[in-house]
Amino acid sequence: MRIQSRAFLQLLAFVIAIVIILFPTLLFFITTTEANQHSVLPREMEWILIRTLIWSLSVGICSTSIGWFVGLRISTLRHSTFTGVVIGLLMSLAIPAYAIYYAWWQSWPSGSWLHEYLVEHELLGVAMKFCVFVALVGWSWPIPALIAAMSNRSTNGLLLLHRVDGTPLFKRILHRLRAEKGLLIASMIIVAAMTATNTTCFDLAQVATIGNELRAVLASNGSILSAPWLSMSGVLIAVVASVALLRCDTHQQRETIRKHESLWPIGIVWVLLTGGPLFLSAFVSIGSDGLQLWAQYKGDVIVSAIIAISVGGITSLIVISSMALHLSSRKQMKTIANALDFLWIFVAFLPASLIASVVGHAWHLANLDVVDRTPLILIFAQVTRIGFVGSLAGRWIAHCSRTKTLYQLDAPQSIFTLCKATSPRLLQAICVALAISVAMSFGEVALTTQLAPPSSNHPISVALLNAMHYQRPQIVTSALFVMVSIAALSGICIVLVGRRFAIVLLFVLVACQTEELNPIPNATVAGSAGYSDSHFMTPRAIDANEEIIVVIDKTGRLQRFLPTGEFQSSWVLELSGTGYPTGVSIDTDGNIWIADTHQHRVLVLDSKGNKVLTFGEYGTDDGQFLYPTDIAFGRNGEVYISEYGGNDRISIFDRSGTFIHSIGSHGDGRNEFRRPQSIAVDSNTGNLYVADSGNHRIVVLSSEGEVIKIISEVGRDKAQLLYPYGILIDTPDTFLVCEYGNNRLQRFSMEGDSIGTWGSAGSEIGLLRTPWGVATTKKGIVIADTGNNRLQLLPDMMTDR
Repeated sequence: MRIQSRAFLQLLAFVIAIVIILFPTLLFFITTTEANQHSVLPREMEWILIRTLIWSLSVGICSTSIGWFVGLRISTLRHSTFTGVVIGLLMSLAIPAYAIYYAWWQSWPSGSWLHEYLVEHELLGVAMKFCVFVALVGWSWPIPALIAAMSNRSTNGLLLLHRVDGTPLFKRILHRLRAEKGLLIASMIIVAAMTATNTTCFDLAQVATIGNELRAVLASNGSILSAPWLSMSGVLIAVVASVALLRCDTHQQRETIRKHESLWPIGIVWVLLTGGPLFLSAFVSIGSDGLQLWAQYKGDVIVSAIIAISVGGITSLIVISSMALHLSSRKQMKTIANALDFLWIFVAFLPASLIASVVGHAWHLANLDVVDRTPLILIFAQVTRIGFVGSLAGRWIAHCSRTKTLYQLDAPQSIFTLCKATSPRLLQAICVALAISVAMSFGEVALTTQLAPPSSNHPISVALLNAMHYQRPQIVTSALFVMVSIAALSGICIVLVGRRFAIVLLFVLVACQTEELNPIPNATVAGSAGYSDSHFMTPRAIDANEEIIVVIDKTGRLQRFLPTGEFQSSWVLELSGTGYPTGVSIDTDGNIWIADTHQHRVLVLDSKGNKVLTFGEYGTDDGQFLYPTDIAFGRNGEVYISEYGGNDRISIFDRSGTFIHSIGSHGDGRNEFRRPQSIAVDSNTGNLYVADSGNHRIVVLSSEGEVIKIISEVGRDKAQLLYPYGILIDTPDTFLVCEYGNNRLQRFSMEGDSIGTWGSAGSEIGLLRTPWGVATTKKGIVIADTGNNRLQLLPDMMTDR
């Protein structure tokens, strides 16, 4: 039986839109109640909106000012060159903006003269904001460039008149502003909207805008209705941007320019703003740790590839179904096609946190574990974000006059004859949509980090975000190399298809199964996500003694709990700068020693919160710090302090803060470290145990700094380590390692033999998500379950051998 192309493909367009967009939206709003609207915004609302408006307009104006003139130049290129440049700009947009930000950020790393100058003159915050502005402009200028290029390629009479009359540059600009003010305004609105809803760049630069503030609300167990003004602002931005983008629709291209301009000015702009820093950062991985990504995260890369191919396959189906709707001769179908275009564009412009909240909440309520607890939820969420590519590609095919003519002449009745009648434009559009969606899927961070189901293997973007936050450049550069390679190879494939080479597209159907969980038995939980007492926002620094548990999270609060988990008190630490502590230790007198990481110092408080001592400053000399991470106490009164960011060493002080000497340096050699995140001292031998997280190993040192033993094998199996962030000597014969990368605890003998592992990735009690630190109390073990924003108390860990 022959499948009727029109009816089937038109129905397919509805089914995809219903499953991906309409069903989650309706279910979310039908079932949402006041019970999940308890979050309170941590900052003043009006300043968030004003700040977002200023940033968005600034980036929009600057990007359009640069991109529009580049686009005019592109419109004068020869046809083959024009096609190549357009493809190159499209693939540049498929690489995420945060990749460009990171490339600029790493141009002045910790320990460099520029970083030292910025810290000394208190300009670090200004430098980060400058980097994010340049990065956003560097990522977004191709948008107005493409709009200008496509518009002037089809209607270039003004260019011809200027050439014939020899019009001066200033008058050319005035004429251009008058003639194209509508498209210029639309271009600025589109860029401004994408800037306003950006989450990752502003999060890394610590700038509070609509996008990352919504993420903070959701992270504190709120819903999008907990911050209605933020949510409404995001929706309004999406509506305005969608209308602006649809107004940028151009006619069929017709080349009338005979004098073709040179390509080199376009290349210079792209290299300076986009490609140069990005490729430089990405290709550093080839000469330095280029294989780390695959060695440590091959499972994550495979998961990302499966998700990306699946997203690309669904996007390709959207291309065909959208084309079928737009080619319909019925007025009602054309209206529906335009409405679906608007819907796909509208959801693409929404803040990622809005999409994550709606999709995650709806599928969880639907009680379908096959979606909610598997990568399918990420596939659906990413298609929500990326599906507009397929919708616009289908619109582009149908608006081609040659395609319309062939379609009317052939009157195709089956899907096969429809595809044959609309080729080769259909094949080109599918390849473009597939390449862009695959590249965008690999780089999608905001949705992935919020919706990734419990698993030992997350999509690689989760590891990438953690690596950027916690200064692991070898992983970032490796991941950027993968992203750039994907974008480049996708662009090459598109060019080959444009030259009528054959290409075979395989759509992979993945049977997604939930991973077997390994919960820690008899665990109990203290705290949850939030900003109030007994709640946490990314708890990282933790220590305990017989009487108290001390925890510091990323809000800069120090909270104290009883060994049984009951909240006792909290202090707001007097901290400033670009981050908060990652380490804390309690000495035998009950004083609290804080590794004040981003203020490059050690802060000592008494048991009542009064300042007792502070020492250290930014620098690489003796007694100075680059990002101190943890503190431990020796048998003879020594104070050991670990640090990262360039120094990557252990410095030894006396109890008054006087420097004695240091151990180690940055690297992967026997007496070198990469982010020594946690340290512990064996009270029997005086030996120092270092969680050398970046090298995925435990280094055992004598009190004089001589390396005694290295326990090292990177991986996910027993006896292997992946980012050991916490270490605790729990008995005279054993020590515990808290593995951030493997979501578990692992116990070793003092000889380095693995005794057992506990925990796996998840959000239920007994399961862990990126745990950061571990401490011992009189009731057992307590662990900072960082990704789940809670503590877990493990009473049986002290007796379970």
